Amino acid sequence: MGERVSVADEVFDRLDADGDGMLVADDYRTNAERLLQSYGMGPSAPKGRALIEASLALWERQAEQVDRDHDGRIGREEYREWFASLTASASPEVLAVLHAQFNVADRDGDGLMERHEYAVWRSLRSVQTEAAEAAFDLADTDGDGVITWDDFTAAARNHGLAALLFGP
Repeated sequence: MGERVSVADEVFDRLDADGDGMLVADDYRTNAERLLQSYGMGPSAPKGRALIEASLALWERQAEQVDRDHDGRIGREEYREWFASLTASASPEVLAVLHAQFNVADRDGDGLMERHEYAVWRSLRSVQTEAAEAAFDLADTDGDGVITWDDFTAAARNHGLAALLFGP
């Protein structure tokens, strides 16, 4: 359980763009924009719009489910509780954000993510290269050095989403 809390805290801290200890919609937008900037992409690009829209939809869903006092903010404890409730397949909103991120990381837009692209994507989320490569191997079941979104989601069902995002 301690490892899951640690991961939840890492994600919370990354999402908390202004470092005030609370998550709000602007934190989700800022986080998406920062990822886009890492790839040299703006928020008005089609992939950029998709990521921002998915991120804000995730915020709205989390605010409904997690913001117990309905103050428009999610605190660390509220976030930890939500994170602990995630299943291997996660929510449609979480998967939509990950799919949008996957598409941004797929630089040539061919629907295939190469090992290097995967490692870069995860490194932008503070995942060590070795852990990212091990996670990639979980999804690359045929060993051809590329994964599709379907490969990713199948591996998430088989191994858990956390293993694919943070390493097994």
